[in-house]
Amino acid sequence: MADQFTAVLDDVEESHARYAEQLGLVEGRTPFAAESLPDTRVAVRVNEELLQEVASHILTRAGHVSVIDKRGAGKTHFRELVYDALSEGPRSDEFAIARIREVESITTRRLYTRLLDGLSEYDTLDVPETYPRATDEVRQVVEGVAEQLEAADLTCIVQVDQLEDAARNTRTFEQLLAGLQSIGDLGETGPAFILFLFGTPEAADRIDELRQTLSSRLVAKNRSLERFGFAEAEELIARWLAWARNEEYKEGYLSDPYSAPAIRTIVERSDGTPRSVRQQCYHAYRAGARQFAGDQGVEITDETIKKYA
Repeated sequence: MADQFTAVLDDVEESHARYAEQLGLVEGRTPFAAESLPDTRVAVRVNEELLQEVASHILTRAGHVSVIDKRGAGKTHFRELVYDALSEGPRSDEFAIARIREVESITTRRLYTRLLDGLSEYDTLDVPETYPRATDEVRQVVEGVAEQLEAADLTCIVQVDQLEDAARNTRTFEQLLAGLQSIGDLGETGPAFILFLFGTPEAADRIDELRQTLSSRLVAKNRSLERFGFAEAEELIARWLAWARNEEYKEGYLSDPYSAPAIRTIVERSDGTPRSVRQQCYHAYRAGARQFAGDQGVEITDETIKKYA
């Protein structure tokens, strides 16, 4: 059995290598195979309206934002886009940003300390090197930092990722939400901390159930991300192929060898989320390699997908 699978591995490797060479791809760069984006150039420009809305709420300190959507919908990319702009962009001096990750076993105190850890990187803020043991006393430290933020005319964006991980345990989620509401209420003339929350619909339902007060303070509540149609899928394919060839993507870059009917089939087989579309593109690429190995042509058509994917 081991020899049989080894033979299959060798055959697949050879067929993929021949197909990649035919398409002019760089060795070691298989398009669509990576779960995370290998390069920002691969990202399709979508969610422009949501970006504008989030920017408006942040600039005016209007209130807190939650982006709620299913897994694979593009929350990670959206979150990174905002984070990179606020932490490294030309207007980064107007903001402080703290990321709260791995919330599965978080407590209210730990939320406060992680927030302070993130803010300790900013020279304009005086954050102590050690924190009190009592939760209420740590919150007092956070209050002092909030006053510093306002004095420095800084807005702190608090990104909280994967709320659904904490939502599995009611006690953990209650502690997380209590801490979020507490820091979200700080500020004299407006919120010193803007909460930027990310999670699945299950997490949103639990927020409504356990902390309605926090839920009601979300000025942009449960915003969802755009789904990919034909145009977005075609652009995604072109961007991945440009990356795999180590070429610069420009508007109009061809999506060959993917035909228009193949792209329509990819969209139909997906659920419209970026992850699902990418996975279907990968299966189509794999089908193209099998087809090419059988001397049946290079172009990926809808028939290629139906027969080989």
